[in-house]
Amino acid sequence: MKQLSLKPLVLMVLVALVLPSCLKEGDKTILVNDPQDIPFITEYLPEDLLGLFGEEHVFFGDQPPVVDMEFKSMHEYVATNLQPPFAPQAGQLSPVTHYHKINQQYLQMAEYISMTAEETYCKMISPVYLTGRGNDFTVYYHEAPQTEGHPEHAVLFSGTLTDNGVKNMMYGYKILRYNDSIVPPTVYPVNSIFIFKDHDGLAERCVWYNDSLVNPQNP
Repeated sequence: MKQLSLKPLVLMVLVALVLPSCLKEGDKTILVNDPQDIPFITEYLPEDLLGLFGEEHVFFGDQPPVVDMEFKSMHEYVATNLQPPFAPQAGQLSPVTHYHKINQQYLQMAEYISMTAEETYCKMISPVYLTGRGNDFTVYYHEAPQTEGHPEHAVLFSGTLTDNGVKNMMYGYKILRYNDSIVPPTVYPVNSIFIFKDHDGLAERCVWYNDSLVNPQNP
């Protein structure tokens, strides 16, 4: 009697395991067993940035709220690792309004769209990562602003989601490096850290984003 080979059956099982974890049902996509590769915040961000930001403002957890919202913030300096006279004074208010939008969030990944009142176009970073639980969340990512010296920043911000905006928003970043071969003497040095909070305790919900704010050269 001829023996049946188990190889085709094993191959079918392996193919089923490695196929993308989604099923089509009519016009709907159902996500099934879709684990995300999220970098741990304590490994992704510098320890000194997290330390100055404050552990009490970093919300851990793998079930952050869905922050599908546009909001704005006015920043007040909280702390920096710079020494006077180069360090901004704690309590000093920045005159620049910052606009934020968390978009396309799925579990702990999203895209982040932002700009300031001084900018003509917004910028988009994808993916950004989220941790948290309940209404508390922390967003963290790296960015490369198109500013003098072409720096790279490690960034995080956090707060509590409410119907009116983000309560007790904190924002911080560290300058990791400059990519230009010649760094202008007017910029802050590498490893500079800045921590801010929203000046009145609520980054208000607002509608600010539209397609005209997307740079036509970088759609």
